[in-house]
Amino acid sequence: MLYTSPAWMFYFYLEYRLGMLENSYSFKIKHFNSIKDSCKVLILGNSEMLKGINPDFLPQPAFNMAQVSQNYVVDELILQKYLSQLPQLKLVVLGLTYLSFGDDLASGEEAWRISFYKKHYGVDLNNNFDLKDYSNTLRYTPYEAFKMALTNFKTDLVNGIQANGWMRADGHDSSNLTDEFAQQRARMHTQSLRLENVSKNTTALRNIIALLKERKIQILLVAPPVMQNYNRSLDQKWLERNDSIMSKLTLEYQLEVDDFTKSNDSRYRIFEGRFNDVNHLNKEGANSLGTLLSGHLLETKKYNP
Repeated sequence: MLYTSPAWMFYFYLEYRLGMLENSYSFKIKHFNSIKDSCKVLILGNSEMLKGINPDFLPQPAFNMAQVSQNYVVDELILQKYLSQLPQLKLVVLGLTYLSFGDDLASGEEAWRISFYKKHYGVDLNNNFDLKDYSNTLRYTPYEAFKMALTNFKTDLVNGIQANGWMRADGHDSSNLTDEFAQQRARMHTQSLRLENVSKNTTALRNIIALLKERKIQILLVAPPVMQNYNRSLDQKWLERNDSIMSKLTLEYQLEVDDFTKSNDSRYRIFEGRFNDVNHLNKEGANSLGTLLSGHLLETKKYNP
């Protein structure tokens, strides 16, 4: 014990300091809890929704509960956990992207995020014993924890996320807008898709729809804009599969989909020059999308304050 005591002391020091760090999950749930009693519009989805819709431009109060790699399975768990705590909720905006049906957080490269959902949101994706659920060092990984210790834990883990849940992305890096980058990003996303995930996400989306319709909460599915060089690089079979699933669901449940990915839509021109990278909007793009959605909601009376 004496021989190993320095290692244990350093470990407990890491645990203490890491536990004090604010990360994107702890930051978002803190601000969500402060608004949930009055929240009327909730946004769910993956990073395209996280960066793509600024709630300040939607009917207020609104909150963006999207997160990186968050699929319908996670969206469902969040709603099951918090819907009863949202007495004023009138509208849920759900993301519809290339990854929506074929991707899976629990089995993908972003699976490390599961323990953060359990710790901060109180939702469990796998129900299995995992040491990361009880150790900050393992949750961040020992390598990342040691790196943060070397900087005296002066690390920004909130990454531009605002108090309304939206992730602000200023400007763009021109190298992230090129055709080459678009092809690489599209290839990476396609490789993450699995047929076995389609039924899980479709079932989760059905459950979300049933849950919200039971509470008489309006639903709007939004396909946020992406650059056309990225769109052209996506796998056609997966695009057709996604379209087929949504065609059936929209017909069955009378859902409305607001699709901003079509270049022949006059609204698409608004987003030219307003991308952070090939499939994420920047600050100006997110403001524009929020404004368009707000006008659409009020015009169609989809949202009634």
